[in-house]
Amino acid sequence: MLGRTHMAVALAATALLTKDPSQLPINLAVAAASSLLPDIDTPGSMLRHKLNKYTGALTFPALIAAGYFLFKYKYFLLLSLILYLTYIGLAFIGPHRGFTHSLAGFLFFTFILFMSDRTILPPALIGYTTHLATDLFTPSGIPVLYPYNKSFKIPLVRTGSILDILIGLAFGLMFIAVLFQKFI
Repeated sequence: MLGRTHMAVALAATALLTKDPSQLPINLAVAAASSLLPDIDTPGSMLRHKLNKYTGALTFPALIAAGYFLFKYKYFLLLSLILYLTYIGLAFIGPHRGFTHSLAGFLFFTFILFMSDRTILPPALIGYTTHLATDLFTPSGIPVLYPYNKSFKIPLVRTGSILDILIGLAFGLMFIAVLFQKFI
């Protein structure tokens, strides 16, 4: 699926599930970013472009620095930073639709958020889960049990196809409709 399709699905689901209007802006931002995160392992992805090629090279020194501060000060936030950088590092060295599209990647991402900021956990999980769910419907599927190579798939939608674009448009319209119905 296209990045904009992943984002539209996540935004619609988040708007639908958010109860408190004051939480809507942060929930939408977190869900949108999380919906793109699994594709960070793709050199051409929207999120990877933002991080640029130097992020991977900076991961190891950042891990060392964060490890030093964790040892010295023992903050959970620093542990979360180390884990997040590890996640990014694993994404950068692995294949597309590898670790970040697996159950292990999902659980690792969930653990990182649980350790750092539980208030953003629900919208982050909505974004990440909708990404994996929509990729399940592509011919490539998702390797749920990575590194075991078997992909699970229901091959109905090719990435970038008219159907992919229409799905993104439909969820974008649903997002707008939910916003108007619930919050405006």
